[in-house]
Amino acid sequence: MTTARRTRRTHRPAVLAAAVLVLAITVLAACSSGDGTVEATPDTTGAPTTTTAPPPPVLSPLTGLPTADALAEQHPAVTVKMDNSAEARPQAGINAADVVYEMKVEGITRFALVLHSQLPESVGPVRSARSSDIDLVADLSRPLFAWSGGNPGVTGEVLQAAREDVLTNASIDVAEADYYRASDRKAPHNLFVNLPGLVASRTPEGQGAPASIFVYRTATSPAPVGASPASGVQVDFGLGTKIEYAWDASVEGWRRFQVDQRHPRPESATLDSDGVQVAPANVVVQLIQYGVSPSDSRSPKALTVGEGEALIFTNGQVIPARWVRPTRDVPTQYLDFVGQPIALTPGRTWVELAQQGPNVEILDPAAAEALLVDKR
Repeated sequence: MTTARRTRRTHRPAVLAAAVLVLAITVLAACSSGDGTVEATPDTTGAPTTTTAPPPPVLSPLTGLPTADALAEQHPAVTVKMDNSAEARPQAGINAADVVYEMKVEGITRFALVLHSQLPESVGPVRSARSSDIDLVADLSRPLFAWSGGNPGVTGEVLQAAREDVLTNASIDVAEADYYRASDRKAPHNLFVNLPGLVASRTPEGQGAPASIFVYRTATSPAPVGASPASGVQVDFGLGTKIEYAWDASVEGWRRFQVDQRHPRPESATLDSDGVQVAPANVVVQLIQYGVSPSDSRSPKALTVGEGEALIFTNGQVIPARWVRPTRDVPTQYLDFVGQPIALTPGRTWVELAQQGPNVEILDPAAAEALLVDKR
């Protein structure tokens, strides 16, 4: 904000005004050339010059990375429920997500992608909502919620959350034109959503970008308290579903692997539909309790409000942490052992919502190297 400068006027005697006029005529005469033109005289006052520092870069709220066009990001985040069955791989748009939550469902896991800094034209396969999703997305500044189907109880939960402004319903039922079926896949693993179209058709008037949900480090940030070198991690979701990450300094990310009935170890790298392996800058292993969905007794519900233990994997290190989230409308805080927020590396973040218990194993360097043999 600039401040207007006031100029104070003073009244001087007429004699002084006349003297100034005489002095001006004398100076002009002295500076005139023989042809009657006035020669310019250099400014010798030595007035100091000032430089203006460039403004700080605008950071994308869900990655902490500088954005080249902040105006292009003035739209809500989009949460897409994504299939993670063997038949769904490779998924489209998964590497464009700023944040990915992975949670347990019936015998497998499912993803909730949070996209904001990038909006691909094809994201999917899109699957059904679950009771876990309502609390999970409640800190994302009313995101668009893209999903397909659900039992009547879960559908009622989503619609109630929309009435409470927790989220904006953007399901296929209300935005059918923005969804399509891929001809090269079988149902129910063939439904995809066009995010630019969805944002254009379903964004509430006047809604802008989401608030940040993580703290990010800078080049001058102090070393994280309690950090130690780490090569990788394995997360066991039960019933044979094990997720592994191995640190790869060449991409400054944690390469993701998952073995299933269609993807043996040599083909276990988690790829997007362009053949690029998932390798986020940060992996948060958040140990939580799973309850039972009030809408389906067979479906587990991720309890993400409360507190518990966590492990933060970032920049080739692991940091023991405690997660705290007193209410669903505030982001989860990840605190070190002295109670300070842990700063993540700017970039994409995957959050593994692991069942509390002995389900997480930090990999030694040899195990991580063995995984990287199969990187893509």
